[in-house]
Amino acid sequence: MRAGAPRSQLKRNPLGAEALVSVYFDPTDPGLEQKVRNLVPTPGYSVFVDISGSTAMKDQELHRWASKIYNAFANVRTFMPDGSYPLKSLGDALLYFIPKSRLRDARQVPLQLFDGLASIVDDVDAIFPEQKAAIVSGEAYELTFIRDRPDVYGKDVDLAARLASIAKAREVVMNRAFYEEVMADYTRAGAGAGFEKVKLIAQRPPANLKGFSSPVEVFAYPR
Repeated sequence: MRAGAPRSQLKRNPLGAEALVSVYFDPTDPGLEQKVRNLVPTPGYSVFVDISGSTAMKDQELHRWASKIYNAFANVRTFMPDGSYPLKSLGDALLYFIPKSRLRDARQVPLQLFDGLASIVDDVDAIFPEQKAAIVSGEAYELTFIRDRPDVYGKDVDLAARLASIAKAREVVMNRAFYEEVMADYTRAGAGAGFEKVKLIAQRPPANLKGFSSPVEVFAYPR
């Protein structure tokens, strides 16, 4: 993926038909305990993309708010890796979980994922609301409480949600693990590859986040 390319020119590698297969939590299933014990966390990226100032927009013109939300969600799909889809819609936020194996199979790297999120929050077109994003490199359990509805749970999913809550408009907030992966990709690609936005990523003071006993290292890409 070339940084700064028009959307119509973005080349993507298909992720294939593989989808998350989450264990359904059915309390009446006699084999449920063993199924849950056998769960192994999947390494991947928990991504939240949220709308800034959505509540105020609702108080102004509801139809314009609805149009902007639709446009924003459609825009997110444009920049997510092929085959990705939101697992949850939490208010005006979308949760994606992208297994690391799928990204590798698509011959894509975290640097491209970051560049896509930066493109989303940078877009100042009036048809979109201001957006913000958070991404955590970690792992999650593929577990669902709704039959035939893939879902994920885990501490790193919670961390992504907490980081999204402290992100400001037009920011991409990330954990150290994702930051280091992005910088490693940038070093390998070289300065001439066009992903210059990484130079604007800066470390923030450690954040005290609900549910986390120790302060969390935070890195952010500003507007």
